[in-house]
Amino acid sequence: MNRQPGLGPTNIHYLISGLTILLAIFLWFFPMFVAHKLVPKTKFDNVLRVPAHEAVTVACIIFAIGIFLFKVLPAVAFYIPLLVVMVRDNQTIANYEEFHFMRVAPIVIQLAVAMLLAFKAHTVSRFLLIRERAQRNE
Repeated sequence: MNRQPGLGPTNIHYLISGLTILLAIFLWFFPMFVAHKLVPKTKFDNVLRVPAHEAVTVACIIFAIGIFLFKVLPAVAFYIPLLVVMVRDNQTIANYEEFHFMRVAPIVIQLAVAMLLAFKAHTVSRFLLIRERAQRNE
């Protein structure tokens, strides 16, 4: 990035590399951290009884994390370096192509769905279980 014509030297590649390493460390330890918080240490002969409502709530949160990690984060990773270059070159957002703004809409929708599932998991799980019971009774 330092050798591109018209651009001054930058240290952004060190920042991006450091953030990538921190994200990798976080993703390495995160599943076991969540597992130890959700499920107590058990033996093979122990029976673990989990109410359906709590299981669906946890499933909503895990699904939200999956949407964020596999859909939103990679899509946003495309726009962050672009935004950095635009800010650095004093370009306005109005100079950016309209086609790319249309590509942002699905990212915003996916982020909203992930946040709804993560922060309102209890409500969503209650709604899903009520719907499932209603369909079973019909």
